[in-house]
Amino acid sequence: MTVRGTGRGRRLGLTRQKVIAAAVAMIDRDGADAFSLRKLAVELDVENMSLYSHVPNKDALLDGVAETLLAEVDFPQNDTDSWQERIRAHAAAFRAEAQRHPKAFPLVLTRPTRSPAALQALHSTLATLTDLDLAPEERVHVLRSYTAFMIGSIMRELGHAIYLGSLDDQQIQQQRDDIAATGDPVLIATAPYLAAGNHDAEFHYGLELLIAGLAARAGVPYDQGPAKP
Repeated sequence: MTVRGTGRGRRLGLTRQKVIAAAVAMIDRDGADAFSLRKLAVELDVENMSLYSHVPNKDALLDGVAETLLAEVDFPQNDTDSWQERIRAHAAAFRAEAQRHPKAFPLVLTRPTRSPAALQALHSTLATLTDLDLAPEERVHVLRSYTAFMIGSIMRELGHAIYLGSLDDQQIQQQRDDIAATGDPVLIATAPYLAAGNHDAEFHYGLELLIAGLAARAGVPYDQGPAKP
């Protein structure tokens, strides 16, 4: 059955930007799995077919959501900092946008995009490495390693990937019992910490591990920066 609005939305001057903004708000509220064009039409108080004047289908709209959120990331423009500080600032800006849109931002991490915002994100990441004497191919290796860390870490933090922490008391005890039953000394030694989780501390640790490793590979000093949780 076609869901029809009153038509009031048309009189408000529906645009592609307004459609995407409404989709972002809906997904942030209800999650991507609950999103549909039919529900969006009701939200905007328009007929279903009105949306197709601005987006050809649901996939195109979700691509637009991803592009919009990526364009909102406030990547730092300060070229006076060291490359290590630029990477930290870049990662912090990307993660901050994900935290502002915990239900919608996974679309940025899981949908390929060829938008200007995507090219700007690539440029801003590669620009952090300009002080290092790396061949173009190695810069791409660094880019992809950094991107893999960011995607995995943020998806875990947002609850969209396997994460060992954040268990309730019963789950913690069950996990400890399961580990103890293995008799594995390596697992037993880490059991008290596997059940605990601190997203800030683990994000910082993983990022610093990448920076320290890159510094060692490039043969330059590593500056661990300010203390984090």
